Amino acid sequence: MPNYYLAKFSRYLYLIIFIFLILGILFRFINIEQKVYWHDEIFTSLHISGFLMSDWINNLFTGDILEPKQLQYYLQNHPHKMLGDTLKVLAIEDPHHPPLYYILVRVWRQLFGDSVTVIRSFSVWVSLFFFPAIYWLSWQLFKQPIVSAISVGLIAVSPFYILYAQEAREYALWTVLITLSSASLLKSIELINAQTINLSKSYLMWGIYVILTILSLYTSLFTLFVIIAQIAYTFFLNQFRLTKVSVSLSISLILSVILFTPWISVFIANYERYKLITSWTKEFHFSALYLLKYWGFNLSRIFIDFDLKFNNIFTNFVIIIYLILVLYSLYFLINNTPKKCWLFIIMMMGVQLSCLLIPDIVLGGVRSLSPRYLIPFYIITDVSIAYLLANQLISPQILNTKIWSIITLIVFSVSLLSCINNLQKNTSYTKIISYSLPKVAQIINESNSPLLIGNDTSYNSGNIMALSYLLDSHVKLQLFSHTDNYQLSKEFHTVFLLTVTNKGKETLEQSENIKITEVFRDEHLQLWKVKLLN
Repeated sequence: MPNYYLAKFSRYLYLIIFIFLILGILFRFINIEQKVYWHDEIFTSLHISGFLMSDWINNLFTGDILEPKQLQYYLQNHPHKMLGDTLKVLAIEDPHHPPLYYILVRVWRQLFGDSVTVIRSFSVWVSLFFFPAIYWLSWQLFKQPIVSAISVGLIAVSPFYILYAQEAREYALWTVLITLSSASLLKSIELINAQTINLSKSYLMWGIYVILTILSLYTSLFTLFVIIAQIAYTFFLNQFRLTKVSVSLSISLILSVILFTPWISVFIANYERYKLITSWTKEFHFSALYLLKYWGFNLSRIFIDFDLKFNNIFTNFVIIIYLILVLYSLYFLINNTPKKCWLFIIMMMGVQLSCLLIPDIVLGGVRSLSPRYLIPFYIITDVSIAYLLANQLISPQILNTKIWSIITLIVFSVSLLSCINNLQKNTSYTKIISYSLPKVAQIINESNSPLLIGNDTSYNSGNIMALSYLLDSHVKLQLFSHTDNYQLSKEFHTVFLLTVTNKGKETLEQSENIKITEVFRDEHLQLWKVKLLN
């Protein structure tokens, strides 16, 4: 492409990307309160409020008749609950969730209020730093402004990143920190390998890398896989020789581990709790083909999200198309960039898959089915595709440029339409076990004088707390412990049971002369209606 046309084309491209960036920012702020405040977000509120499970389970799941608003007492800010209470709850009940995010969002709530909008808005604001972070990472890899710009454009209108930007969990913060950590590592390596070493700049950048790595560790334990990828990259790049880079990285990581030791101690002390709370990741066993397909399905969701069904011919087509795009981007990358560029991409991808997908295939489990755990993989996938699109768009071959202009337009348009589609939805696939709570709430709210009976087994307690935001004031709740000793109230016109055990249903039917019929079911939720027999 002649230089004149290239310059003109680039100006238009940057303008379009700027428009996508503005739209992406707007999408992150619009309707952040609309989607269901789901099970895991409930525990965010409980943790920052400083309440142990025993505090609210023992007071709510007693068989008393409750109003939905009464449940929210434990989700609100209380002056008598201090930061130490939050740290205590995390240490005892969720040691695999380091405290940085919860400390920050606790302060945020104290400053601005404890509504769902406020708590989620912390993630939204933090997610905006992802734009400069991925620009920097792309620049450190390729030194091409157009690649960095397209990287920003891709993540701006990615429905995946927008969903997590609107969630009261640590993943938006983690995304920003691991991206900055990787970029700072590449910059540190660049400075130390320069012909003329500026020691002050080099020390400063390694110091920044240490700080970002520590913050990443205090945000998510899955940072460990990112660190492993960074170590693998450095040692493969230097062919396992002892160099200034490997020594500097070793010192940096030793410092990071030392400063993370307090939470390592907490994790070890509460390891049995960790095994119990994460046992769900090992309970299911799927075939290798199923796991690979689902991994491809989640990968496609970075770009497209139209509620596609998993077992669908069109879904299979979408998965194949995006897999081809990703694989070709890697092929193009390896053949057109120096080793220091493509090796970083390959190591980051390879380690994530080796640590999550392969164990599921070999040992069983569903670690790799949760897209939030594969965020580092998705970040680097976006960068790889951005490099492919950028360099094909500025190809000297006019026909090639036209073809890839169409492909780029399709990729961005599909993502943009997915974002628009998600704007008015009250749930998303990222809500997992709470996906159908809006539907359950609608059925209950439309009933005459309804009572909802629930228990605290499995994830019921979190889902019931989440329902408190969706149920109308005329709905009442009666919550019991997992003993299945239900006592049916005669004061209500309509009675529902939420995800009650078979034993509990049988006990009720035998003792109360009733018939229980199912009115809703999905993979995670079941709702039954109670009918009195004459």
